[in-house]
Amino acid sequence: MGKYCSSHFLFKDLRLLILSFVKSKIYKISRWIHKYFGLLVLLFMAYMSLSGILLNHPDLIQNASVSRMLVPKQYQPDNWNRSSLKGIEYLGDSLLVYGRQGIFLSTDNGKSLQAFMQGDYPKSALGKRSNHLYYSRENKLLLCASNQGCLQYNFKQSKWINLPLPNGDHSIIKILNTGKHLLLVSKSDVYQTSLHNDKLNFEKLSLKKKKYSSYISLIQVFFQLHDGSIWGLPGKILWDIVGLILFFLSISAFYIWYYPKKWKRRYKREGRRASYKEKNVRSFFFKYHKKLGWYFAIFLVLITFTGMFMNPILMMTLVNGKVNSKYYPSLKNENPWYHKIRNALYDNQQNQLVLECSDGIWVGNYNENIEFEKIKLPVRIFGMGTTVFREEKPGVWLVGSFGGLNRVDRNENQSEKILQTKKSDNSGRPASTFVTAYEKLPDGNHYIMGHYKGICNVKGEKLIDVFPMPDKIRKNSKLPLWNYMFELHNARMFRGLIGGFYMLIIPLGGLLCLLMLLAGVLDYWLTKPKVRNRIN
Repeated sequence: MGKYCSSHFLFKDLRLLILSFVKSKIYKISRWIHKYFGLLVLLFMAYMSLSGILLNHPDLIQNASVSRMLVPKQYQPDNWNRSSLKGIEYLGDSLLVYGRQGIFLSTDNGKSLQAFMQGDYPKSALGKRSNHLYYSRENKLLLCASNQGCLQYNFKQSKWINLPLPNGDHSIIKILNTGKHLLLVSKSDVYQTSLHNDKLNFEKLSLKKKKYSSYISLIQVFFQLHDGSIWGLPGKILWDIVGLILFFLSISAFYIWYYPKKWKRRYKREGRRASYKEKNVRSFFFKYHKKLGWYFAIFLVLITFTGMFMNPILMMTLVNGKVNSKYYPSLKNENPWYHKIRNALYDNQQNQLVLECSDGIWVGNYNENIEFEKIKLPVRIFGMGTTVFREEKPGVWLVGSFGGLNRVDRNENQSEKILQTKKSDNSGRPASTFVTAYEKLPDGNHYIMGHYKGICNVKGEKLIDVFPMPDKIRKNSKLPLWNYMFELHNARMFRGLIGGFYMLIIPLGGLLCLLMLLAGVLDYWLTKPKVRNRIN
């Protein structure tokens, strides 16, 4: 019996010795990964956390702009690129050019331009962006759709005046004339007013949407998981807190690593040890670095993992993925159009409003109590939505996006390519010209505006001397703070420095962060005090 007991205890001791050895080796590896991978991504995590918090609340920074001096050259307008020119509106002998840099007037057919942004016209880089201009010569009515509402030009006083709108989304993207009404279409709402009233009094429409057994794009799921909006405002606030914790973890990690080295150098040089206060500060950082990292690990891992896919390389793996809407955890909004509308047109042949949304194209009668229905067009639309969406003539639509430009015959349900430089079977990859606008001038010439190239012919070839952009527009250009943070957050800001390699920053940085976080969780689990039962 004694021999058996000694063998049993010997085996148990050997097993504990092996487990202790394996545990120490795993801890050594995980500690190395957590420390050195963390040092590599320290700045990456810090700027990701702060920029992410700002991006989550665009309303707070909508009036803030970044000077051209702080903006990389590729973001400065050139040859009317980057949506600097979205359209041209003719006012008799004059013309108005509108786009992301505002509105400009020319009285000599575009040879010279002067700012046309007096009165209530917004001054911030985001607010001055003109999404659409509407002009009626018959009523002498000029309206501007901006990100901060709708403005009417007072010809007598030569200034813009803000139009009052009902409560709702005032980020107006399109102004449509239906023959009886004027419609203002925003990202979430549609407003109408009668054309026969002397004063424009808009009311918000309640448009219904037919329910389908629909699926949610996996890209949308990942986006909403990444910013927390999948759980509504509470989710976004929780993600803000997690962002602040990530920033604290970055600062505390640097302090924990750097200051002991600084103290050692100081001791060798001056013979002075770290003070009691300095040790307490490090102890505070070390304690809460471990605790907060452990308690919020699941949120940090989720944000990091989904963030890796906010990149063209990995996003392509999600293009065909979808989730049944009945399993979708997102909090339901009473407005079925909330932040989904991206463009709109009015179909004069069918007398229907057409809304191009993130979940498809919907048509219906806006002034009848019927549900809008979803339709499919025989064209390739890039994932970010249409940039050209208007009726060329009854029954014929112009539909353009980063994927190309098409003329759609609704009666025959056929499309004609005006410009498309990629195969039509892939909606995830943009065409090389990145169509942002299309204009047919009175002289019969057709021009396409490209995101990077600016003014091009219908073959996508860059044209420089057609409509010269004044240097003063370039010199006075600013970038909205939200867009600046967004470009920094998705690493496109570094494209001018490293070219196409910028697309590796997010997936590689995210992978290092993910491994670092998992190693930190393992470190804490291996070293945390075990709760043992005590026998009194």
